[in-house]
Amino acid sequence: MKERYHQGIFYPEGEALSSLVGEIRKEGRAKALILPHAELKRCASLYREGFSYTEGKDRVIILCPLHNGRMEGEKDFFFEGDVLPQSHMVHLGAEVNEAYAEEEPSGETISAFIEKAMPEASYAIIYCDIKTAAESKKLSSFLKKNDSPSTLFIISTNLSPRCAKKEEAEEWRKRAKEALIDCSLILDKANHHKLSFCGSGIIDAFERAFGGGWKHLADCVDDSTTAHSLLIKEESN
Repeated sequence: MKERYHQGIFYPEGEALSSLVGEIRKEGRAKALILPHAELKRCASLYREGFSYTEGKDRVIILCPLHNGRMEGEKDFFFEGDVLPQSHMVHLGAEVNEAYAEEEPSGETISAFIEKAMPEASYAIIYCDIKTAAESKKLSSFLKKNDSPSTLFIISTNLSPRCAKKEEAEEWRKRAKEALIDCSLILDKANHHKLSFCGSGIIDAFERAFGGGWKHLADCVDDSTTAHSLLIKEESN
């Protein structure tokens, strides 16, 4: 990335970041991860466990929701070009619309972790605003075009809105986990307010491209009133 907008806010610098990353033993291989977009000091343990499933991966596509929606006249998702040529994927990330990079910390938080935990990997960040079935289908086609055996997809989302009480966040998390494991009608349920996580449109598109549901691995166990969790989509046989 051309500029670091969120260093020292959503993730620390230097030795503090290295300490949060720690040692990661590669114990498995994932098709995709769902990671929280909270600050790393809160969710570093979920990131470490998720990145233990990156064996054999050297190309990462990070999919981030837009909380404030896309700008007028913009496309449904944003990247320089319609495809992701590997020659344009470099250690410091691919070109993105800087207005979204400055607004949304999740891509930068994940990329900071990639650069420490997967130093040989190239990655790209895509900002998405998926609200309809047509937009979901378009992103799904895009993802299928840019898949490969060495590609890891990371979706940034929490499983609840910011709630008044922890118990309320836990109820949203329960519904979200059930929906993700079954993975049916994610976008429809979100649009009817039965689910409330900002990456719902991205996950809907991802399931159209690579079905099979998600496996829940871990929850953040602090007293947060937002539900931070780790889920994995395993490689199909």
